[in-house]
Amino acid sequence: MIRAALVLSCALLTGCATAAPIRLPRASSNTSCTAPAPEGDLLLGVALSGGGSRAAIFGAAALEALGRLRVPEGGSVLEQIGYVSSVSGGSIAASYYAKDKPGREIPILTPAGDYTAEYEAFFRQFRERVAQNFQGPLIRRQLGSFRWLNSALMARSLEEVLEARLLGELSLGALSHRQLRGDIPGLLFNAALFNNGRRFIFTTMPADVVRYDVFADLRRSTVMREETVEFIPLSQRMWEDLMPLTPQDLRIDPCSMPVASIVAASASFPPWVGPITFYVEGQETYWHAGDGGLYENSGLETLFSVFLKKLQEKRTRRALIFAFDSSYPFAVGERLLDRRSEPFSLFTYDFTRIPGIMEQRAYAYNHLFFRMLRTLGVIPDVNTFRIMFLHHIDAQWRGDLSDLPEACRNDKRPLKTPTEVTERLAQIPTRLRIVSECDRQLLVTAAAKVVAQNRQEIEDFLAGVPSRERTAQ
Repeated sequence: MIRAALVLSCALLTGCATAAPIRLPRASSNTSCTAPAPEGDLLLGVALSGGGSRAAIFGAAALEALGRLRVPEGGSVLEQIGYVSSVSGGSIAASYYAKDKPGREIPILTPAGDYTAEYEAFFRQFRERVAQNFQGPLIRRQLGSFRWLNSALMARSLEEVLEARLLGELSLGALSHRQLRGDIPGLLFNAALFNNGRRFIFTTMPADVVRYDVFADLRRSTVMREETVEFIPLSQRMWEDLMPLTPQDLRIDPCSMPVASIVAASASFPPWVGPITFYVEGQETYWHAGDGGLYENSGLETLFSVFLKKLQEKRTRRALIFAFDSSYPFAVGERLLDRRSEPFSLFTYDFTRIPGIMEQRAYAYNHLFFRMLRTLGVIPDVNTFRIMFLHHIDAQWRGDLSDLPEACRNDKRPLKTPTEVTERLAQIPTRLRIVSECDRQLLVTAAAKVVAQNRQEIEDFLAGVPSRERTAQ
């Protein structure tokens, strides 16, 4: 009897610790919740990088800092943001922003240029909600439900924590309806499909919003230079593999998809978390979606394709992307390893170093590729299409540190120079919690600083003032 009870208990525990795929409805011929992609003479977009709670806090503060800037017509820059593309921790910020941002009928700025009471309250709560400790509840849920170290169930636990503490039962369809009303920008949550290595975009917009045809612009450029060029099938297949997939491409109805599941997939960094597995009713394929940072951690490449497509189709005249990047600096790991004498072990190995090495190489080729395209006239110059890179470690601090946040003045790790402040920002780890109030305030202040440091360039571009560096970036 005792042995039978033990066997039954083990079976029950095993059942609790077994991951099950998420069942999703099949798409119909007419997806009712898809909102049209924003258009206009000037397109503005925001890319929010991955980086756990560090990225979530920096992303929230970055949106708040942008909102204080005015466009030439007098309104807030936030009113003109048409797209937000996010990865991992950035998706935590983007999802809450889309969920609770006041509607379009609420003015953002007062005539004096300050936030209205509604937006002051919104951004105060925004910062507090995305800065909460998600990691503790995540671990407790794993242990308390006998899920133990199952990484797939860790992703499901993250989904449940995000639903309980941040997003509720919000669906992608509900966000699409908010976009249709003009309350929020078009959303692009970035993940990666383990099946085929493709970028996977959960979006409120049609599937073709990211389908940029680079070969059309290459042909146009060669004609202008009175040259000819042929593109072999292999090149076209490789470019196709770089184009992201959407739920519609997999015949998934996106309307009822829980946003908590989407954000959990975007933030599911293996081997500790995820990926999330799902399948479509009536199909035999199982799809495994994980951290978008495995493919590209800034969210920029997605917006790049969207805006180039709009420019190619003559649906916009100019475009600007604010790329808020709070990725963990690769050089920090190098400095730490330079001083490390101990060999690696399973419990001391930094798994993020593996994709970090590959990411460094990919970024280098990415930069060179698009720089050459710009030089050849394939893609527009910086007066037509510009990307503003805004890194958390680029914030400039006063020599006397009189601009240091109050929480850092009595911190256990006193900061004495601007270099030490930058180094501390750089070393904030990628986790789903930030323990130090000083670190939280440093991220918020850094976001305000990088926007202020680039304010003149932002205002000049919005006003159509030509850049001296026509081939920059």
